[in-house]
Amino acid sequence: MQKDPLVSIIMPAFNAGDFLRPAIESILNQTYKNFELIIVDDASTDETSNTLKDYAKIDNRIKVITNNCNLGISNSANKGIIRAKGEFIARMDADDIAIPTRIEKQVSFLIRNNNVVAVGGQCQLIDKKGFKIGKKMFPTDFKNIKKMIFANIPLQQPTLMVNKELLPKNFVWYNNDFSSAEEMELIFRLFRFGEVRNLKDIVLKYRLHDKNTSFINPKKTFYLTLKTRIKAVLKYGYIPTFNGLLTTFAQLIFISIVPNSWIYPTYMYVRGIKKIDFRNVRIKLYENIPFRKAYELAQN
Repeated sequence: MQKDPLVSIIMPAFNAGDFLRPAIESILNQTYKNFELIIVDDASTDETSNTLKDYAKIDNRIKVITNNCNLGISNSANKGIIRAKGEFIARMDADDIAIPTRIEKQVSFLIRNNNVVAVGGQCQLIDKKGFKIGKKMFPTDFKNIKKMIFANIPLQQPTLMVNKELLPKNFVWYNNDFSSAEEMELIFRLFRFGEVRNLKDIVLKYRLHDKNTSFINPKKTFYLTLKTRIKAVLKYGYIPTFNGLLTTFAQLIFISIVPNSWIYPTYMYVRGIKKIDFRNVRIKLYENIPFRKAYELAQN
């Protein structure tokens, strides 16, 4: 592997609005310079397309793919990855801000640890105006990441960087059948090809706002997540801990009986995320979807 391998940064974007420019600028301002930024415009109807054209003119490392119709995050990310030329694949969302040293630190980590197939990092939480409202911390060692995944997300998707050389040529990245939980299904499969780790450093400013994909229908997101866990056990040989099974069962009961509006405030509290004023995080959620209907949605 060369000293400064090419990193392909994949960024799906749909109606990213005012968040898009800070996201792109945070990549262009990285201390690591050998990258290509592949942005997939998922048939946006706002100024996203014009913004991307402007940036593509000023930096030839930016490659823009435009979908003719809205394909969703998973399919859009897959289109970007197909075009990627890098040895490492990094994910980025169009509403977040990467810390300037993110790519440099993750590349260095993967080069030093050739048994690690993927690495993430810690997150600072910001609101829609960019103000710090808390932080989201994850385990750094593989053992605890494997334990955590059966209860909670152990790695934030837009912090993910993958060593593509450790994956088979026919590796399938995102499965659109698990949209809004696609990163969980991907991590379970990455476990089969090496360790998955997190840096101890904060590498991303993760933005909370009313258009976060997982906030739109948290019940559906949970049931899709549950399906990924079941699939991991039955198909990928994942062995959950007793605590993981117990936590999943408790989550199932809780999700089934409470209204949508309770779910993420409770999740934030349980995860120990501090200094969040939920009055300022206006999440527009569908209220009171019954258990059976939520389950049916997850099956579609």
